[in-house]
Amino acid sequence: MVQIFYSHHTDTREFVHRRINTESFDKACEIVDQYPWAQEIALFEELGEGGGFEFLLGDRRGPHAHYQFTPVEEGKGFLDVTVVAKSGLLGVLGRRALSRHFDLVTIEAAKTHIQELFEHSVEFLYRKHKLLKK
Repeated sequence: MVQIFYSHHTDTREFVHRRINTESFDKACEIVDQYPWAQEIALFEELGEGGGFEFLLGDRRGPHAHYQFTPVEEGKGFLDVTVVAKSGLLGVLGRRALSRHFDLVTIEAAKTHIQELFEHSVEFLYRKHKLLKK
């Protein structure tokens, strides 16, 4: 199960937050595709606040993979990945965790990374990103 959190402005400029739990990558794609990209970019420039997406596999208090996709221009955004394979004693000793920042990526590239959450375990994602980070 992947939790999807996303925020955006409504037509009345109200900033709203949404949350959905899904096992469907297609549902995640639908949310990303229906996102009001042009409106969010324009309102970010005007208001200084904008929305984005978070995808979470697992529980933040334990092993988890967290992908954050932040729109910065229409059809593109920054992607940040955090994977915690082991929390460790007191959150420090024995902890196995990593973070990666991807430069500007397209929606399709972001979807490719997000799809991993629906197909792999937290442990697999930790090993994969650890190898790629070297």
